[in-house]
Amino acid sequence: MSISENDWKKFKSLRALALDRFCQGVLADAKTISMHGALSAHARYGMLYGVIHDRNRDMADMFDHYSRSWACSCLALMVRHDLLTDAELAMLSEETPSGHHPAL
Repeated sequence: MSISENDWKKFKSLRALALDRFCQGVLADAKTISMHGALSAHARYGMLYGVIHDRNRDMADMFDHYSRSWACSCLALMVRHDLLTDAELAMLSEETPSGHHPAL
């Protein structure tokens, strides 16, 4: 499903906001792991590698498909990851599913 031109313009700013929040979350996780003094450096490295690997897949799913035809799917994933507020999603028209619709 493709979104309207007006919602596409709004989606682009929401996408940038969600990407920044996603990256902030990954960096916060990395900091927590790296500061976990009870674990060896090797164990922390392994945990960090796993988190980055997993989160990179999540990031690709949400942000690599940059087209109007993928926007609704990407929005639904952003909502599942709590990257956008209800107020931010309310900027979009009712015709654009955002992940808050029961059908998604």
